[in-house]
This record gives sequence, structure tokens and C-alpha cells, in this order.
Amino acid sequence: MGGAGSPSGAVVRRIVRRFFTTLPVIWLVVTVVFLMIHLVPGDPIVQMLGDGATAGDIAGLRHAYGLDVPLGTQYVRYWSGLLHGNLGQSLRLHDSVLHLILSRYPYTLALTVAAMVIGVGLAIPAGVASARRANTWTDRTIGFASLAGLSFPNFALGPILILVFAIDLALLPVSGAGVGGGSLIE
Repeated sequence: MGGAGSPSGAVVRRIVRRFFTTLPVIWLVVTVVFLMIHLVPGDPIVQMLGDGATAGDIAGLRHAYGLDVPLGTQYVRYWSGLLHGNLGQSLRLHDSVLHLILSRYPYTLALTVAAMVIGVGLAIPAGVASARRANTWTDRTIGFASLAGLSFPNFALGPILILVFAIDLALLPVSGAGVGGGSLIE
């Protein structure tokens, strides 16, 4: 029981193998993000301080954010911070990135759960209806509607849903959590 040939042993080996094949992908993604941050045109320090900043102010802020050291040192510090849970400071909001993520996580979780409930609530009855009426107009209509829904771009669907549910029906706030005149969330 639980030996090398058992099903549970195969599952453990598969999980370990997946973990070790995921490590290079994580390294690649983090490295690409790091490089993209440094390849973007413009200087974030000059953007923060404005055009009238003195060279001393720029040098001081560059030193405060560790941008005055070589790129290799910055890369090692970047990885060290990630491994220790330090995701850095937001240049715009002047707060810890980890704190900002954690403070918004409950809202993300609520949206995810709501989307899953709605998705499953629509998909299961549609799938059952489609299977019961295979090769009929009902099956084809459900298949077409599902394909159209999956094919419709999210960047266009989001504003349309905001227009319908927040502005026309006034059921949800336009943005934010619990802000505005939405009756479902208040």
C-alpha cells in the first residue's frame, strides 16, 4: 500500500515531476518580466518627480529604489525579494505591493466565486439540454451560443455588461466594491 507501483505513488511522482518542470517556466516568466520592466522607454524616477526635478533628487530616489546598481545586482535583489515575499513598493501608490494585493484579494475571490457560480449555473443546464436533444435545433442553438460566448472578447464584453447591469438596470456599481448606487451589493 503506497508503494512504488501503487496508484498513489504514481500520483506523487507526477506531482513532483510537474513541480520540477514548472520551476524553469517560473524562472523564465520572472526573468522576462524583470527585463521588460527595464526595457520600457522612459525613466520611472523622472516620471515620479516630474521634469523640474534636480539631478540630486533623481539620484537620491534612484538610490532609494536600488536603481543605481548594476542590472545583475538588481536581478539578484529582485529574486531575493520575491523569494522572501517582498514584492517591492508601488511607485504610484507608495505602499507595499504585497499589501495592495492582499487588500484586494477578497474582492477578487468574490468575483471569481460569483463568476464560477454563474458559469456553472448556465453551463450544466445548457449541457444537459444539449445532450438530451442531440442533433436538434436546440443542440445547435446552445452550441452556437456557447461558441459565440467563448469567442466574444472580454475587453468588449466587460464594458457592455457595465452598461447593462450598472447603468441601464442600476443593479451593480459601475466600479469599486460597494461604491455607487448598485442595489445588489449594498
